[in-house]
This record gives sequence, structure tokens and C-alpha cells, in this order.
Amino acid sequence: SPLSRGRLGRDAEFNLFIVIAYGKILPEKIINMPKLGSLNIHYSLLPKYRGASPVESAILNGETETGVTIQKMAYELDSGDIIAQEKVNIFADEKAPELRKRLVKIGGELLVKILQTPGWVGVKQDGSKATYCKKIKKEDGLIDLDGDAIKNYNKFRAYALWPRTFFFQNGRRIIITKARLEDNKFIIEKIIPENGKEIDYRVM
Repeated sequence: SPLSRGRLGRDAEFNLFIVIAYGKILPEKIINMPKLGSLNIHYSLLPKYRGASPVESAILNGETETGVTIQKMAYELDSGDIIAQEKVNIFADEKAPELRKRLVKIGGELLVKILQTPGWVGVKQDGSKATYCKKIKKEDGLIDLDGDAIKNYNKFRAYALWPRTFFFQNGRRIIITKARLEDNKFIIEKIIPENGKEIDYRVM
């Protein structure tokens, strides 16, 4: 890897680093090492949803739009100058993996445009409007079947890939694999019982 310790010595020369979904804060020394600095593709409309889970958080909070931001990296989390940004709608039943797939495509297209445009200049973020999202944990997928139907459905959509949504019945963990929102009711269609295979929910 070009980012291995052996390749980042004093004599190494780089034009540009591009960072996508790395999950850690890079040392300022590395960020500033390339001649043109470092760019990051972030899947939200910065300064909104800085942090580790922007796609899931947008769905979880019932947002109807999000987007892609390409920022010039700074040491503070997702606080860099905005080089390019594109907004997209979030479809009513769209799950996180589907939304992420769209955003990845848009991010790649934006990056190509930037690299073909010499002398790009960034716009500073308004830090007073910044919001943050946390790293997702397995236990975040737990839902309360008696809770708010829309919030439960949003959680199902947000955590469709991982950690998935689940509840406990008679001490057993039940994973929800298919659900829908109908007449403001959270309707579970298919589940995977603990140590079992996918079945219709009504079979239980």
C-alpha cells in the first residue's frame, strides 16, 4: 500500500491523496503531504452529518434529501473546504445500501470533473451548522415493536445491511429481513429467528 510506513518517508512525492470511507482521522502530516493536498468524498451535504455514518443517519432521521460532498481534507473531522457538492432525493422506501450505491456513483463522477478542472478552489464550511453522526454499533439495531412505526421503519431501512434490525422474543434474537410501512403501521413480513432460516413473520 502506498500509505504503508515504508512508502511515506521524506523522499516520497505525491500529487494528491483521495480518501473514501476510511473511518479514522489521518495525521495532519499525511493530509498535507501531497502537493495538491488530500481530497475526501463524503456521503452527505456537509457540514451536515460529519462523521462515520452519514448515509444511515440521514435515513434514520427521516431525511428526504442528502448528497455527496468532496472536501479538501483538514485535520478536524470532515471540516475541510468544500470543493464540490451534489444534492439527491432519498426515496421513501430506499434502504441504505441502495442509497449508498447511488451516492458512490455520483461521487465518482464529481471527482472526475474536479480532476479535469485545474485550480479548483474550496468554500469554507459554516461550522455553526455542523451536525455529527456516530459510528454504528450492533446493539443500535434493536427496535421496540410498540414504538413509533415511522421511526422503526426508518431504522429498518438505515440498518438493512448492518447491524440489521432485530427484537427479542422469549429471549431469542429475531432479525427483521423484510418490512414495510402501511397506513402508518410498521408491518414485518419476513424474519430470521436466532440460529434459524428466513421465514414469514406470521408463521411464528
